[in-house]
Amino acid sequence: MPTIRLEPEVYDALKKLAEPFVDTPSSVIRRLLEDTGHLQKKRPAPTAVPSKPEPDATPQAVYEEWILKVLAEQFKGRGDKRSVTLAIIEKMQKQKLLKPADLELVATGETRAENSIAWGRNALKQRGLLARNSARGTWELTPEGRAAARRK
Repeated sequence: MPTIRLEPEVYDALKKLAEPFVDTPSSVIRRLLEDTGHLQKKRPAPTAVPSKPEPDATPQAVYEEWILKVLAEQFKGRGDKRSVTLAIIEKMQKQKLLKPADLELVATGETRAENSIAWGRNALKQRGLLARNSARGTWELTPEGRAAARRK
């Protein structure tokens, strides 16, 4: 894809025409060109239908417990995303807790288990059990998270 440079005032004008968190500079320019007839309108993309959790997949809450447990026991409260994720999957497989649906690939290119672990981490962070200010890619238990891990 070609790269273009915009003057600051042009960029500011594009931002005024953009819908936050939806549009890109390209989508705003496309819309302007379509509206003036210089570009044929694209067919609207099908809207995504929220998927229901797979009935035969492990619930996210189970992964959340394992995140706390593995971070506390194996990583002394702090570890990188990839290592923690792999350790959780390995431990759950050894205990035969993963279902076939957990090992299927999802749209992100990762397994459903990896995706659920990532979402579980986000939920734990929202509840204050994982640190919000850790370095990118590092998962770290808060004092509350350490206490919760001891209770599991």
